[in-house]
Amino acid sequence: MSGFRIERDERSAEFYDATGADRLLIRRCPVCGTLHPPQVAHCVDSDTLEWQEADGTGTLIAWAVDHSAPLDPALAAPDGATAVFGFVELTEGPWMQVPIVDADPASLAVGAAMTVRFIRPGDGEAIPAFAPAG
Repeated sequence: MSGFRIERDERSAEFYDATGADRLLIRRCPVCGTLHPPQVAHCVDSDTLEWQEADGTGTLIAWAVDHSAPLDPALAAPDGATAVFGFVELTEGPWMQVPIVDADPASLAVGAAMTVRFIRPGDGEAIPAFAPAG
């Protein structure tokens, strides 16, 4: 049984429509062109950001291992007893804080190539997670 559930609202509907189709969206400012992670709603140059599809690749910047029981099996590291969360710098530039999946925490390294995976904790929305590329 899942310990949590992700649910959409009006602001997140387009993002979760995309994740449900295994597509990652980020935000782009129509005024200055700056790219932002999905949770950013405004830029200093504009109150409205546009959604843009991301490549789904990036580089591992940092990570932490949570040694408490994972909230959901979809978040569990290969040992099943821990979960890993980290920062991935997308190829497009923005950083995302995401679950790291399909990786032994001891094998992770700063600068490792990462690729998006979509996990579905509980019976809620699909969320982006990242795994080592290859």
